[in-house]
Amino acid sequence: MTNTHNCPDDIVLHSDNGASLHFKGRLFSESTCFDDATGALVRLRLFSMQGGGQVYSIITTAGSQKHRRYYVMRPIGELCEVSDGVQTITLPVEMLFNAVFGLCGIDPSQAESLRPSFEESLKSAVNT
Repeated sequence: MTNTHNCPDDIVLHSDNGASLHFKGRLFSESTCFDDATGALVRLRLFSMQGGGQVYSIITTAGSQKHRRYYVMRPIGELCEVSDGVQTITLPVEMLFNAVFGLCGIDPSQAESLRPSFEESLKSAVNT
């Protein structure tokens, strides 16, 4: 996904829920990790969408099994719309931050000091 012309790429993501997502955007961040406990290889990618919003893609491979899913996140003022291609929820951005910190296992006493850098990363992804 190399882009030498500073133009958005045409991106297609598939999900095991049957939904496919076609959008123009850029790869913002990518990481891969191996979970020793489950034997799964996990690929995480964050895309910024042309026109605003982000897409978080997760592909988990364990043996011959592969699981694909994505989540589209669009800011709407102080709210954030999150969709997996089938279902959509809208929640306050503050609630999204709390959920992400909780899912990442971040101690609530440390979350407040991490919030500014997390907010800056999200703004950067939106404006890329």
